[in-house]
Amino acid sequence: MSDKTLQRLPLALAALLTCLSAHADFTSEDGRARLSGFGTVGAARTNSDDALFNYPGQGGGVDKQVGMEPDTKVGVQGSYKFTDSISGTAQLLTKYRAEGQYKPEFEWAFAKWQATPGLAIRVGRIGAPFFMVSDFRDVGYANTMVRPNLDVYGQVPVSSVNGGDISYQMSLGETVLTGTFWGGYSRADYASALRGVGNAAADPVTIRLSKQMGLNLQAEFEGGYSLRLGHMQGNLSIDSTSINTLIATAYAVPSLGPTLGARAENALLTSSTKASFTGIGFSMDRSNIVLASEYTMRRIKKGPVADTTGWYVMGGYRFGSFLPYLSFSKLKVDEVNVPTNTGLPGALGTNAQALQSTQYIAQKTTSVGVRWDAMRNTAVKLQFDRVQKPANSNGLFLVENPTATADKAFQSAKKNINVISLAVDFVF
Repeated sequence: MSDKTLQRLPLALAALLTCLSAHADFTSEDGRARLSGFGTVGAARTNSDDALFNYPGQGGGVDKQVGMEPDTKVGVQGSYKFTDSISGTAQLLTKYRAEGQYKPEFEWAFAKWQATPGLAIRVGRIGAPFFMVSDFRDVGYANTMVRPNLDVYGQVPVSSVNGGDISYQMSLGETVLTGTFWGGYSRADYASALRGVGNAAADPVTIRLSKQMGLNLQAEFEGGYSLRLGHMQGNLSIDSTSINTLIATAYAVPSLGPTLGARAENALLTSSTKASFTGIGFSMDRSNIVLASEYTMRRIKKGPVADTTGWYVMGGYRFGSFLPYLSFSKLKVDEVNVPTNTGLPGALGTNAQALQSTQYIAQKTTSVGVRWDAMRNTAVKLQFDRVQKPANSNGLFLVENPTATADKAFQSAKKNINVISLAVDFVF
């Protein structure tokens, strides 16, 4: 276990003990104010020192040394009803972020108008509704597995949207139908190999999704079945130190600068390019049987983010307080959006190819684990993942500098990497 992990361990355990001793939540006497929270104390390690395993976008992760970075987090959520139909909600979440440290941020901060029993309007910062469990993806206790499946959930780098949504819910017999139209703007810092070309200590990449518009349709059927379909489109922009430096260097080449700079911009610059994300999901929780599956597609017009398709299937069966589960998933690169030959000479071409190689994130994962509901509001999970990364792919692992010899060797070779995770999830 690293020294950094040891320094955080007492604080994490103290937070866990405090939360376990607290009431499940707090509600004011008049019922208008409510405060609740959730968290995870997790530890993980892999069998490889070649790259770091993390939740994609984090500025660090774990290798053969045990670390707490991927899963440890704590969140507090509060809401207040100003009237019978108007309320406000905020959620503050502290987790390991792209800057390489634990940092609190507001994931939610919105006002809600319940116009009619079926019609609701929210304005402010809402959870980015790309997936089946978007609203509780960070609430480990609400999920069967240690973490949402990365081969699917690792495709989208943002977790919140500044904007709003309109949703309408109706019942048809025993089926509840919900339609939600949403839109807004998102910004997120993201640690990836894009920051590391020639400068592994550079700032994280800044990702912006503007002019987002999306539609989600969900049906909840009698017996614990649920079906969801969602689609989003918007404009993607990426601000990367590596890309900006390479373009500036190309423009500075004597006499050839205008030509080479234009080539570099055309190949690597991502500014307001069209992007879309589509997903369909299914879940079932009935008679001790738990099933879940999602199929997703990411499409980007140009720049150093690939078109991808991801899917997973997960199944489990409850035996009293124990729920063993098994999952299979795959992330496939459909098309890279930076040309293999950028037309840039020498070191410029080498660095451009290194940036191009970061698009290859294909991998597939087999996961087996068990969830134990040890006590009220507390679950303990043990999970083993076998991640198979094909040759000429980084998978979803964090590679600091794609031009370094060791990192290029990791990218070019086929790898089977084992990940073992232990997590304690709680709500309070």
